[in-house]
Amino acid sequence: MKLKLSDIFYTIKRFNEGSLLTLFFLLFLLTFNFNSAYGKAPLVLTNNKKILKIDSSVAYGWDPSSGQTHSLKTKYFTNTDPKQSYWYTFKLSNPNNESKTWYMVSYNFTINEIDLYENDPANSIAAIHRDTINLSNRLINHKQPIFIIKLKPNETKQFYLRLKNESAFYYEFAVYTPENFATSFFNEYLAFGLFYGFMAFVLIYNIFYYSILKEKVILFYCLFIIAQIMHMLYRDGTGLFLTPDLTAHSEILKNIGRCAVSIFMLLYTYNYFKTSNNRIVYTIIKVIIIVRLVYAIVMIQDNTLNTFHFELFTLVFCTAFSIYSYKKNNNPDTIYMVIGLSLLTFSYIIYYLSVVAISSLSGFGFFILYYGIAAESIFMTLALAERFKRIKLENISTLQMNAELEQIIKKRTSQIEEKNKLLEVKSEELNLFLYSASHDLKGPLKTIEGLCNLGIADDESDQKKLFELIRKKLYNLESNISDLNSVTKIQNEDTPFVLIDFTELHKQISERYLGDNEIQKDQIYFQNKLSEPFISDAFSIKTIYQNVFENALKYKDVSRKLLLEIKIEDYTDYIKISFKDNGLGIPESILPKIFNMFYRGNYESKDDTGLGLYIVKKAILKIGGTIDVSSQEGIGTVFEIVLPRISM
Repeated sequence: MKLKLSDIFYTIKRFNEGSLLTLFFLLFLLTFNFNSAYGKAPLVLTNNKKILKIDSSVAYGWDPSSGQTHSLKTKYFTNTDPKQSYWYTFKLSNPNNESKTWYMVSYNFTINEIDLYENDPANSIAAIHRDTINLSNRLINHKQPIFIIKLKPNETKQFYLRLKNESAFYYEFAVYTPENFATSFFNEYLAFGLFYGFMAFVLIYNIFYYSILKEKVILFYCLFIIAQIMHMLYRDGTGLFLTPDLTAHSEILKNIGRCAVSIFMLLYTYNYFKTSNNRIVYTIIKVIIIVRLVYAIVMIQDNTLNTFHFELFTLVFCTAFSIYSYKKNNNPDTIYMVIGLSLLTFSYIIYYLSVVAISSLSGFGFFILYYGIAAESIFMTLALAERFKRIKLENISTLQMNAELEQIIKKRTSQIEEKNKLLEVKSEELNLFLYSASHDLKGPLKTIEGLCNLGIADDESDQKKLFELIRKKLYNLESNISDLNSVTKIQNEDTPFVLIDFTELHKQISERYLGDNEIQKDQIYFQNKLSEPFISDAFSIKTIYQNVFENALKYKDVSRKLLLEIKIEDYTDYIKISFKDNGLGIPESILPKIFNMFYRGNYESKDDTGLGLYIVKKAILKIGGTIDVSSQEGIGTVFEIVLPRISM
């Protein structure tokens, strides 16, 4: 287009670059001295699908005051001082036999002022193309500045590019055919859409996990994803379409996002591996976060290389910390965390090298960061999922252990309660035992003392009769002591299990009473039907047999001839011993009490200790047996004792 006088004054006002004299001198140089800048061969614009880069291979730096050119120090254009404008010059050539239109695209979208001049030698007038950071002022509604280049058949033109930006950065430009432009940026927007769609899915997925676990590490990771999305939106310019009114503040928004990415990455990395031994690391992380915040505030509108150095340091620190923690703790899920951070760090290193111009992988270096973020998100999500599974299993194991402990505690509590009850019963029995024992021992002793006093005081008393009475009381005393010893032995001693010969046992016990004028051999009927040997506690068996046997003799009915039937029967797992007599019988009212300690049921038992059946019951329980009694007063009594067989 033609440069008008109004355009000149507008340019003067916009550039704010010196005096009117300087501007007229600049126009003079553009009009008459353009040949001085024709040092390099022009960039030939062909019709093929290749995208042609404009960099140091075809461009020079240019001094508008002198019209002199100089070689570029880097592959890319630079803007090291944001307070001044930088000028560059290059030539474009159309080799075709017809007029062609191309698009010159800036790969940097956040440029405050960018102007392109073209020199038209035929008219000796400089034409200007202008673009700003405001999307609405651009020739094409696109996130990056675009200039329309029109060349006639076989025409070559000299172009002058002016850059001025608030942030010092590297700048890249390329020339597209209209077809290449549509295809390339459609694919780019499609790739960005897939990336941001994937990141949104990862964010929603991890928000779901956070709603379940309520863990800080997942919260910090969700905030990290949000910050990463914000940073990348304003890094690639896609965010300009979301917030068109904030286009002028896109650098600030991007720097806020970059700062948040570093902070939340530090926080979620630490909380993922947090242990009581990592307090020093936590202190270091707090210091890094504070320094990063201060740096972000001071450099809120700047993109110096220091920012990239800081980001690389943060990534390397987090990766090294994750590797150290993995080796130390060796949790299966942390390997995903290590892989994810390592991939992100590797991709950032490539991007970092591209930015500082050590590597020529500019385009690849730009997009590799997207791949690294996506890969890191996949592995970090896997890490959190495995962490969730591990925590769930640990919780299940803990709950199971708690349940088992609770059951053990309940069982132990029940056992303690049973033992306490048993102790109470034992205590009551012991108190009763001591009281009754002292009473039963004291009674015979008092009687003996009385008989001795009578013999001493009365010289005419029947001494023989007195000694017989004393001897009888001594027998009672001996019997009491014997019964007390039996109780103690049954309760406190473990006697050996041996083969029991019931026939021999019956013979030994019965012979003590046979020969008594009142008891004859034919009055006792004994039948042993055991087919297999029986093994048990000899002392307990003898105590049981002897007490039940004696009980039948003590309480016989004197009005009729005694008849005692003893039968031992054999079964698979147990034997049964039954004692059936035709004695006095036991009244129904006292039948439940006959096994109580020191219980005497009638007058006939006044001289007994009251321990006989109590000892029988204790002995039977000790060897795991049972005893049943049935009786009719005036007819007789039947004791049935069941004893288990024990294999040796």
